[in-house]
Amino acid sequence: MAYIPLIARVDSLPPLPESVLKIEALFTQPDPDIDEIVKIIEADPSLTADVLAKVNAPYYGFSKSIIDILQAVTLFGSAQIRSIVLASSIERCFDIDLTPYNISTYEFSKISTMQSELAFQWYMSIDIDTARNLTPIAFLMETGKVLIAKDIIESKKTDAFIADIAEYNDISYVENLYTMMTTAQINALIFEHLNLNDTFSQAMRYLDNERDVPKSIVDIVTALRVVRAAVNIREQLSEESVENATKILMQENFDAQPFQRAVKRLRVKHMH
Repeated sequence: MAYIPLIARVDSLPPLPESVLKIEALFTQPDPDIDEIVKIIEADPSLTADVLAKVNAPYYGFSKSIIDILQAVTLFGSAQIRSIVLASSIERCFDIDLTPYNISTYEFSKISTMQSELAFQWYMSIDIDTARNLTPIAFLMETGKVLIAKDIIESKKTDAFIADIAEYNDISYVENLYTMMTTAQINALIFEHLNLNDTFSQAMRYLDNERDVPKSIVDIVTALRVVRAAVNIREQLSEESVENATKILMQENFDAQPFQRAVKRLRVKHMH
């Protein structure tokens, strides 16, 4: 039995704005038109403001402000901008308080960004099409935590949840203990409810389930597991978390070198 209040919260989410759906439609083509992406974002003032606020966040480390959407798309690339557009639209549906996970909203955004950057940097050298699909899913991979946190706060179990998160290695196990659902399972419902590309919800459905992953998404699911092991709410590219991620790569017979190179680049960028 799934946890009814969480499902009800997902069902009450508003649909994605028209501008976001138009951008998603562009990504059904192998090479989306950058000018079109810019035009769609610029036609939506609140989306423009959201995107510019996100790309100017301190963790991206640009010395000068990014002042327009064309500049943002040129610097970040279409896959990253798509991730930012989706994340800002979905976040607008939520009142975000991640106290039960012992992290701030800023830290949460930074972790999501690092997950998508790692996915993109790593997979760009392996398969560009997969990289394009993987990047926004990695960016949104922790979204379900927002609904779990809300539930924990309302049921006044924050202190117990924080203690259990600190004690157990497996965050999904603790989530399941308290809400009978995991972040990935809630994500699958959210992505389905918002009518995102099927790959989004399918990847989430199999993220915590190591068997029977459909062949068509096995690479994406494995890559998301690797990224989540390396960057998560507890550790971001620590020696131990990268080692755990590398173990998954080895188990799945993936070449670890492209991943290690991406890790090295991101460590230089984020650890200065």
